[in-house]
Amino acid sequence: MAYFFILTVFLLFNILSNMNPIAKSIGHFLQILSPLFFGAIFAYFLNKPVTKLMLLLKQTNAKFIRRHARQFSIFIVYIFVLLLLFFSFYYLFPLVVRNLAEFLRLLPNIYHNISQWLNSNQFQELDNFLNIEESIRYFVNNFTAQDAARYISSGIESLSTFTLGLAAQVFRLIVGLIISIYLLLYKKSILQLITRVGRISTKEEHLRTIKYYLRQTDVIFYKFISAQFLDACIIWVLSTLLLSIMHFTGIATNPFAVGLGLLIGIGNMIPYFGSIFASLLAMLIAFFTGGWEAALTTITMLIILQQIDGNIIGPKLMSGALNVNPIIVIISISIGGAYFGILGMFVAVPVAALLKIIFLEYLEAREDKMLLTDREN
Repeated sequence: MAYFFILTVFLLFNILSNMNPIAKSIGHFLQILSPLFFGAIFAYFLNKPVTKLMLLLKQTNAKFIRRHARQFSIFIVYIFVLLLLFFSFYYLFPLVVRNLAEFLRLLPNIYHNISQWLNSNQFQELDNFLNIEESIRYFVNNFTAQDAARYISSGIESLSTFTLGLAAQVFRLIVGLIISIYLLLYKKSILQLITRVGRISTKEEHLRTIKYYLRQTDVIFYKFISAQFLDACIIWVLSTLLLSIMHFTGIATNPFAVGLGLLIGIGNMIPYFGSIFASLLAMLIAFFTGGWEAALTTITMLIILQQIDGNIIGPKLMSGALNVNPIIVIISISIGGAYFGILGMFVAVPVAALLKIIFLEYLEAREDKMLLTDREN
């Protein structure tokens, strides 16, 4: 027994002392498998439209189409996805790049407006309260040309690293897209194999429980993420139209409608925080390009749009699928963002909803058991 204890301690010590190489090896292995993960994610989100289209194709009179309904549905859905990707890269991406180039071109004017604001009475009143000027002066006095050169070289190096990483990720996404096609084609046989493994590795009642919670997870995650994505697309279009109309009519100068609208749409996928951050950024850009009136008009119109989304569009899309208290939403987003970054903020709410269901069902089971015990006594 003592020999076994010493051997266990020795093995644990060796594992802990070599944890860093082990973690790197695991990370490298997971990176190799990342196309499979991407493929599984693509297949998961495209499975429902493929299934619905397959059911429609099975109702046609053509026998050949009915026999190969799944293959035809996968082909049609992926053609649609590729057309969306083509539209995004051929039309949307150049618009966003053009907005970015316009923003860089207007940087001297924005800098001039910031300088004027720093010398205005409004800033002096704000400075008396927050003591901003001293902090700015300290930064300017301590920021040297060497610091600027270091930041620029570091930025160029980061940009090259980002470009290489982006190219690698694009390649993995393409491979993942191909893998997802095979996962959808052989979905039935894969699920049968998983079920067989589950039956020989766990009890039948435990397997039923696992299947039940997997179905609950599927309903919650798919409903939330698909509804949030659709809501983000709607808000992107509406905010882009709103900012464009305000710009062209002269109500509020903001030449970055497409880029800011896209940012507002993406931010809207993170409840509460994302839309607020994106709207404040749009307000700041409107302020430095058009002044206080443009900023106030922009933030007012975006707040109205967010209220319409929060009270009409969002609830219609969600249909009450995630009945989670706002306090729990805020706490879950904060925890998810702190530990898992932006991805954690995206999935925090459905995870909180799933945990809520598990907790309430556990409480109901315990209460039923206690009630049964009281009746027996």
